[in-house]
Amino acid sequence: MIYQLPTNPSIASSDPLGICDDECPSQALVLQQLIENVVNDLPADLLLLPTLIEDIAYTVHANGRLDTSCLRHFLYTNKSDGTVDAAQNLLKAALSLPQLFPTNTIATLPFPSSAATYASYTGFQINSLLAHQFLGTLQQPPSNNWGLPCFTSWFAANPAHTQAVNGYIRTLLHHFTNGGYEKSDSFTFLTQRADLMPDPSQCDSIPRIQLCVVYEEFEPSSTPNDPSPFVLVAAHAQPGPGPTATHEERLQAASPALSTSAIFTPSIPLDCAVITSAFPVNASWKGHNRTARLDQLHPPDARPLRHYILADALALDEVEEEGSGALKDIQSGRIEREIRKLYAAFKGAIVMQEEVERQLNAPCVIEAAAWGCQAFGGNVVAKVACMMIAAGLTGVEVRLTLLENRAQEIDAVKQILAQNRTVSTLWSIVTNPKIRVCKSTAELKDFIILS
Repeated sequence: MIYQLPTNPSIASSDPLGICDDECPSQALVLQQLIENVVNDLPADLLLLPTLIEDIAYTVHANGRLDTSCLRHFLYTNKSDGTVDAAQNLLKAALSLPQLFPTNTIATLPFPSSAATYASYTGFQINSLLAHQFLGTLQQPPSNNWGLPCFTSWFAANPAHTQAVNGYIRTLLHHFTNGGYEKSDSFTFLTQRADLMPDPSQCDSIPRIQLCVVYEEFEPSSTPNDPSPFVLVAAHAQPGPGPTATHEERLQAASPALSTSAIFTPSIPLDCAVITSAFPVNASWKGHNRTARLDQLHPPDARPLRHYILADALALDEVEEEGSGALKDIQSGRIEREIRKLYAAFKGAIVMQEEVERQLNAPCVIEAAAWGCQAFGGNVVAKVACMMIAAGLTGVEVRLTLLENRAQEIDAVKQILAQNRTVSTLWSIVTNPKIRVCKSTAELKDFIILS
């Protein structure tokens, strides 16, 4: 799919604010004039930035009611020379978009040509896209139905998670205070399909899963950069930013380049996962959802590196209202769907490491929490069984992190790991028709462990 950038000359503008003298200006010309009118006046009035964002919302999206109260308060209470520099650098990066993308379009992933496809972008290109996400100029991709791939949801009064939103804004402005990414930096997005997954019933490998118990969630881990691990993200099928401190949002904010996945891969197909090259981590976070908080900002020369895997799981746990009353998540084909998704994720990590980055002899390490939203009733054992099958099929090592307050789940995971089952044995258990009559998560856990 070809996605039009906001500076595409084919996009006309009604210029509702009368910014240009031309009778029928292009949107690109109106945006350029709007930004140029502000960039040099920011040192005198930093609040011109949220006003610009409101003007862009009206000009580009016919939205005359965009609320930027939270951003205004942040800028008012955090005004400094560094914040002014960040805002000016951000606007200059936005102005460079037509030069950095001469066609003013992006070919979104996945390409239909092969099982694994990828595209790479320079640091300057990513900076410019981030600037346009901040300004809210981007249109909603046709394959996406949740909203604009922009950061404007952070800016409204009384956000769902004020502490998280302030951390997101602080991280992005800190990124531009330091000039943003270098031109020589490279950022690669790869999509991997699961259509060539081997037959699990014929695989006698024993998966390599290491359990790590922690007091509190924190990102990134303390794992060294050489080679940097792959972080399995509990992603939405349509990636994008938001104000609620989910796992996906925090990682996107911590590594700003990851936020552009909403542009490059606006919709993750059913049998695909998205894998990135090693991205700098600008910020460390602790906690999850209500307890999430920015812990530390890293200077450019001391940023950890992390690969990311965007893989969407079954969204919710459900119970059949009629018939057997069994968990809907484990009905025919659903566990198999999760395993195929994880296979695509882990296989894509190997392709990224070996074929794109040419690290042929390095171990491929996946860092994962209890991936899968609340699928299988939030049953960790079911999720671990799926991970084990995918890990055994691909040969990756998975480091699974659980919080120490989940004592029963930790004991259950230790039990299944201690059994040293092969992929074929695990597959025979999770595809056994008898599993589909489990009516509770406890019954499902016992079925997997005791079978």
